Amino acid sequence: MPLVEKNINNWKIVDDTVVLNDDYLKKGLDKSNKWGKFKKITGTRLTSIFGLSKYNSPFKTWMQMVNLFKDDMDPTLAHVGQIIEPLIKKYVENQTNTTYLTHDLNAIGWDAFQENEIFGGVPDGEPLIDGKINYSNNSPMLEIKTTSIDKISYRSVNGNLQMQKDSNGLPIVAKKGEKKKEWFENDLIKIPVEYKFQLGLYMYLRNVEKGIFAIGFLEPIDYLYPEKFNINEREIHLVEFSISDKAKFKKYIDYAAKWFDKYIKTGISPKMTEEDKKWLNSNKKI
Repeated sequence: MPLVEKNINNWKIVDDTVVLNDDYLKKGLDKSNKWGKFKKITGTRLTSIFGLSKYNSPFKTWMQMVNLFKDDMDPTLAHVGQIIEPLIKKYVENQTNTTYLTHDLNAIGWDAFQENEIFGGVPDGEPLIDGKINYSNNSPMLEIKTTSIDKISYRSVNGNLQMQKDSNGLPIVAKKGEKKKEWFENDLIKIPVEYKFQLGLYMYLRNVEKGIFAIGFLEPIDYLYPEKFNINEREIHLVEFSISDKAKFKKYIDYAAKWFDKYIKTGISPKMTEEDKKWLNSNKKI
């Protein structure tokens, strides 16, 4: 059940919004509440708040942030990322002559920006000099993305998308080569807007000028045997990134901060759309 069952009695629906109980809201906003406190706006949530995500609405993102809905990553994608992304990081280090820190997620509480009350998350790589994070050499912040060359079949399982596989354990390909095509425009890599906001947020929080995307294109076999991944036999693209209009980007950040105050701190969700109602109804009758 994707709705968090232990919290099912801590909210109610009022005028197409979800309203949290007062005690639950108080506990969720309590900074000392290590296990039950509400979540912050991360790079992956930022685009959803603006209503620009293909997968999450502002309402669904709010449900995640106040611990009413648990959005689980597909286990195959999670496993592949754990094995292949470090290899891509090493490739970037060799190409750019830069050493990158991979944060110990448990050590930092899955948040590299603990001092910020509203925004958080973890960059994939931050440049190191003498063992410490240091951007003084104008080295870019690193964001790693792995993507299938083919469009793969997924289906919803308990409210989350899950990769479909054949009898041999290989991903079922819906359209061969189609996913890679989506990444290119006039033979140049086109970074999706949600990824630009993700890296842009972390760069903004660190006050750094440059970022770099490392995009790795995977074959179906890589999802079955990621430990056999040979980076020399796959396409890896490095794409430089900077925030071109800082004033405009700050307006997005300010909007997100106001959204946090309006919806997270009050315990009253954004208005549900008809799609939100269908989604909620598929998980809990309303």
